[in-house]
Amino acid sequence: MSFVYLDHAATSFPKSAAVFEAAKEAFFTCGNSGRGGHPLAMKAAETVYACREALAELFGSTPENVIITSGATAALNMAIKGLAPKKGEALCSALEHNSVLRPLYSAFPKRLQIVTPCFNSREQTAMTVLKLLKKNVGLMVLCHASNLCGICLPVKELCTEARRKGIPTVLDCAQSAGHIPINIADLEADIICIPAHKGLGGAMGVGALIVNPESGIKIKPIIEGGTGVAAREKEMPPMLPERLEAGTANITGIAALTAAVKGLDFNRKEEELRQQAVRRLKAVKGVKVYATGWDGGYAPVVAFNVKDVPSDKVAAMLAERGIYVRGGLHCAPLAHEALGTGKYGAVRASFGKGNSEEDVDTLLTAVEEIANGGF
Repeated sequence: MSFVYLDHAATSFPKSAAVFEAAKEAFFTCGNSGRGGHPLAMKAAETVYACREALAELFGSTPENVIITSGATAALNMAIKGLAPKKGEALCSALEHNSVLRPLYSAFPKRLQIVTPCFNSREQTAMTVLKLLKKNVGLMVLCHASNLCGICLPVKELCTEARRKGIPTVLDCAQSAGHIPINIADLEADIICIPAHKGLGGAMGVGALIVNPESGIKIKPIIEGGTGVAAREKEMPPMLPERLEAGTANITGIAALTAAVKGLDFNRKEEELRQQAVRRLKAVKGVKVYATGWDGGYAPVVAFNVKDVPSDKVAAMLAERGIYVRGGLHCAPLAHEALGTGKYGAVRASFGKGNSEEDVDTLLTAVEEIANGGF
């Protein structure tokens, strides 16, 4: 059965042949990076370093400041818990994914400020957050783009002001990496956290914590163990990336990520498809599209509902028609509360590099049918 895949915010699909071949080669030719001087171990070490170089070039950092993780969730936990001060509050937005919210709840019990954005004004949202960047704030964590409605927060202005005030900043770039060009130095963020498998088009089970070389922050390791160096020491090594990388690396996923980055192509196609979908969905009677008045840019994500039909049911009906989207709360409960979709969630359609205008046509035909009672 043919299908239309509109769930790229969950994971990109399909992965490229080059990504698969890179993973396959590493599977058959690599040993364990940093665990020996023989050819297979050296091949693995070279594979890991090639990934560091590729990510550093893409995101404006340096290879030693690229810490490879098991995904964005692991990177966010490392950043949040590794930077959490004993005193002071943390600041985040109501758009955050649980991969940000839960570590913050854990690291900052009763010390967390959550800001709801003004969904039709980037400037007003920035002003609201800027007013809260005071001496009592010890950490600011923001999503670059919402995984629910796609809006891109004004992170440049906020990170610049936070740096001026000495407040460390962490950006969750799970929904922007690979879709929107990102330079950590230009944004003046201290850390960005990324997954391999979404917009970058890599494999699941790999991600990165990328440090701004100009930030000078110190991150306490939350995972400790073997690093292949400084084995006699009781503590993790002081230098990056070894200080934050304990254990065995996912060498096949790392090789796949390098191939994905090398094949990355930024263009406006995904944004144009998002705009088409928003415009046409808004024209369907009984369909409500959320956060369409934002004036600060979007990731290629659309959130909508059909009449009073629960979002999970609409997603299931679309799947029966060969259209793969996601309903529910998307691990972003506060974002749904802010948009007024906390009870039944929303249907999320998210676009990737393999989508076309015909896919938008197919989605709209099905949504119109459902809206007209075609259950």
